[in-house]
Amino acid sequence: MIFDIAAIFIAFWVGFAMKRGGLCTYAAALQIANEHKFARLLDFLGAASWAALVVVPLAWWLPQQVALSRIHDDWSTAAAGGALLGVGAWINRGCVFGTFVQLVGGNMNYLATLLGMALGVALAEITIADMTPALRHPSPVQQPGMAAAVWLAVTALLALGLLLSPAHKTLVMVALGAGGGLLFATLEGWDFASVLAAGVRRSLDPALPSPTLLALFTTLAMIAGGLSAALGNGSFRFRSSSARTATACLVGGLLMGVASYLIPGGNDGLLLKGIPGLAAHAFLGFASMLATMLLLLSLRTNDRGYSSPPTSRESPG
Repeated sequence: MIFDIAAIFIAFWVGFAMKRGGLCTYAAALQIANEHKFARLLDFLGAASWAALVVVPLAWWLPQQVALSRIHDDWSTAAAGGALLGVGAWINRGCVFGTFVQLVGGNMNYLATLLGMALGVALAEITIADMTPALRHPSPVQQPGMAAAVWLAVTALLALGLLLSPAHKTLVMVALGAGGGLLFATLEGWDFASVLAAGVRRSLDPALPSPTLLALFTTLAMIAGGLSAALGNGSFRFRSSSARTATACLVGGLLMGVASYLIPGGNDGLLLKGIPGLAAHAFLGFASMLATMLLLLSLRTNDRGYSSPPTSRESPG
């Protein structure tokens, strides 16, 4: 019971931090492409560092309760999944993080993203489920050793350096990294994207498990946290759907849903579970996703993206 209450509380603060920081890897790619700045990307890397600093030692201390990401060595599939995730996020104008941020901010276009993700999961389950890489190998930092010591030293230096820099979002990095990383390591399928995917798979095959009650509550708490942040800072603005934008969100969500099978997982799982556990496929998937978005933005700089800070110029829909 205490664990359940703690998980719900942590999920609330993760949702709060995500909205408060306006997190989105697509927005990070836009900042790199348009402004040649890396602050948003470093915030993500800072969150991954905090996740590693919390989860890795806990996995040594409580190996039955805390699980680090296992690894697969199908590099081509990881790269392809990351690229497909990048294409989907570019079309959607937001990744999994950005979709959440926009929905709790009142942008109803992103309901189409959820529908697209559900369709993508269903399509992947029917067509390419057998291609999902098996996570066979344990994390290289599962046990104390030289690799673990070097990894924790690197992440500690990055986390401390960003913590001391006023240009970065300390609350967001710590709450998302430590909180989200802990939830991914202790509670399977706790976030909204995982709950959605599990529900779709269950509808296709009744023999598969439904999302757990605790996962549903943590998802609701995450949404409540995001709404609290939006209402608290006055950024909640109801925006009805437009056919053009909703269609783009639907297609982008579908591609992201399919990509989650190839990596496996979305960019939230890559950042908060795979990378903290030093999973090579997660680094490759995240790099492929980011490189794909940057390539597409170099070919067509469409807009600032919905997850960028508000400006006097409204982003086209």
